[in-house]
Amino acid sequence: MNLKWRTTLVCACLLVAGSSALATTPVTVYPNPIQFGTVPLNSSSAPVYIFVSNSSTTAISISNMSISGTSSGSFAFSGLPCVVTISAGQSCQMQMTFTPTAMSNATATLVITETGLTNPIKIPLQGAGGNPIPNVISLSPPGLYVNSPSTTIAINGSGFVSSTLAYLQNSSTPLPTTFVSSTQINVQIPDTALANIGQVYMYVVNPAPAGGSAYLTLPVIALVPTVGNITPTSIVAGTASEPIIINGQNFMSGATVKWNGRSVATTYLSPTQLQAQPTTGELAAAGLIQLTVTNPPPGTISPPFNFDVTYPITVTILDLPANDLVWDPFAEVLYASLPSTYGVNGNSIAVINPTTGAVMAYHFAGSEPDKLAIDANSKYLYVGLNGNGSIQRLNLPGFTPDIQITLGDSPFGGPNLAGAIAVSPATAHTIAVALANSGCCGSGPLEFFTDSTQLANSVSFPSIQELAFANGTTLYGYESNTLSQVTVSSSGGTLAQEWNNIVTGNSFEFSGGLVLGGNGEEFNPSTGSLLGTFDVGTGGCCSSGVQMLPNSSLNRVFALGITPFFNSFGITSYNLTQFTPLAVASLAELSGSFNTPSVPKFIPWGTKGLAFIVTSGCCGSTTSQVVLVKSPSMMLTVTNTNSPQPVANSTSPSSVTHGTGNFRMAVRGSGFVPGSVVTWNGTVRSASYVSSQQMTVYVPKTVVASPGTANIVVKNPTPGGGKSNTLTFTIK
Repeated sequence: MNLKWRTTLVCACLLVAGSSALATTPVTVYPNPIQFGTVPLNSSSAPVYIFVSNSSTTAISISNMSISGTSSGSFAFSGLPCVVTISAGQSCQMQMTFTPTAMSNATATLVITETGLTNPIKIPLQGAGGNPIPNVISLSPPGLYVNSPSTTIAINGSGFVSSTLAYLQNSSTPLPTTFVSSTQINVQIPDTALANIGQVYMYVVNPAPAGGSAYLTLPVIALVPTVGNITPTSIVAGTASEPIIINGQNFMSGATVKWNGRSVATTYLSPTQLQAQPTTGELAAAGLIQLTVTNPPPGTISPPFNFDVTYPITVTILDLPANDLVWDPFAEVLYASLPSTYGVNGNSIAVINPTTGAVMAYHFAGSEPDKLAIDANSKYLYVGLNGNGSIQRLNLPGFTPDIQITLGDSPFGGPNLAGAIAVSPATAHTIAVALANSGCCGSGPLEFFTDSTQLANSVSFPSIQELAFANGTTLYGYESNTLSQVTVSSSGGTLAQEWNNIVTGNSFEFSGGLVLGGNGEEFNPSTGSLLGTFDVGTGGCCSSGVQMLPNSSLNRVFALGITPFFNSFGITSYNLTQFTPLAVASLAELSGSFNTPSVPKFIPWGTKGLAFIVTSGCCGSTTSQVVLVKSPSMMLTVTNTNSPQPVANSTSPSSVTHGTGNFRMAVRGSGFVPGSVVTWNGTVRSASYVSSQQMTVYVPKTVVASPGTANIVVKNPTPGGGKSNTLTFTIK
């Protein structure tokens, strides 16, 4: 509020001061008396300059100055008094102020003690208290709706008197004003001032003597509030109750913030700001919150605004310029292909423990390793070598070189490259290869190999960039909005069907018999039906759009990138069958390192987390990094719902011969949940949730190297949960 007050000009005259005779008192004070005029109550006057002069021919010493009298507390020195030695013919300047505490005359005395004189010099101090300066603190209500009728508001503050009046700016006609107390006046605002949205500018005046004015604004707002943004932009699930600030327009006193339709504690701050306090319970689980603001009648409700309670996550960033990633469920590690630019560990496969984020080893792979593929039982790792246009097969877990498959020369010059590799789920010896003449976003014909022998049948058109086997006889390929179904046999592959512009985007994924496009389409190729579309926003060049990762066992789809449900880089989870967004895991920290994050690979690592490669721009204009994300709540391995106690009925197979390689074992029973774990002789083994009746366990060959038995137990997480009965598995 801008304040001003009226004051009366002080007239002063020169008098000889003191009670001693002039001949013995060489000290003069100007002005004398010292007059401050009429000053607003409880306000300080402007400083009055006072000159203390020595009219003698020798120096004098002022030893003390004080103020005495009935109203002495209303007068004060402003700065240091002239308690100094004053040379002959010289003066000392000082200042004093007057702050009235009552609306009446006030007097006091300035007492000056001069060394060598018995009687002090006394100077009268005079002033008067007038009407105070009004001070406006708040309005009630703090605003009015547009087109309201003439309305009386309370102006709260201090310093109001019975003659206080309120005015509209640029008007000399006072508004109807009622004095309530020194802290409140009531003022009627005419309807003509409420005809438009904006601010009504006003001022309040206390008349003379003294008095002054204070300025204020009355917001005139629309009936419908709007939310512009929220601070913070998100809160991590599990956080204790904390306030959030809602910024917007047209908030009225009494407005209520609603959290998914439920009212939360709301504090009105201004027409453009509210504070809401969600409870700890409301922040317990991740979710997409619809926030609205409801103004009191006749006000209405705002359009909904999305607020994110995000999944708790742990993010590990590895400074590895990886070209590709695959997950080995038997060894429970990730393999990353590294180019020659990585120095001493370049041209290698890095072995990563995703639980700890540690790189456990580097294994030489060949010249410029790029695309990777691993068979269903982790026997072989296929590595595309861009340096010589071949595919190197490595024996796992030792990474010993096996066969090398030459891909021939490209019609565009140079060697063919492996743009994508997929291993048949029926046999680890058969692969499909989408050829490319460029290592980034390239596409070309589809060829098949059994070991190093190229099979007779290939698919030359349409071009294919990405691959996924549905089973041993059906393969899906994708490139530029074209989905191809390929029939696979011992002689290679033949094009069976082609769909154009049904599945679109920069990438595709296959899971549970369904195909997902990078733009969110969910397609059932067995029926040729588009089942629905996830709202993931629009894609970008190559891998710079949203990357989709379905998990049919969890009934989830994870979309990595910027979706309409989060204003920064993150992972949005969706219900797979209902196409609805559920919650977001924030990866906003990566936006600072990668201006336009591009994700060439996005995969799960077991049931515990997700991994991806991130770089910038189309085809990656910056060095890539590997990002590991752990989030038990996002992966449904931890929930607030009680888990049942599991029951284990059987395993398939029920036995194996010792010396068998890696194999998958189905544990069948009931009461299994996504967070179930399976132990083998007390040691937790990598396993995946298939359904409430089945878990798949990845049994490494090292635990069946010798004859014996293994105790198999399924354990469900708390709350609830517990251990199943024990099944005995025989190693012959």
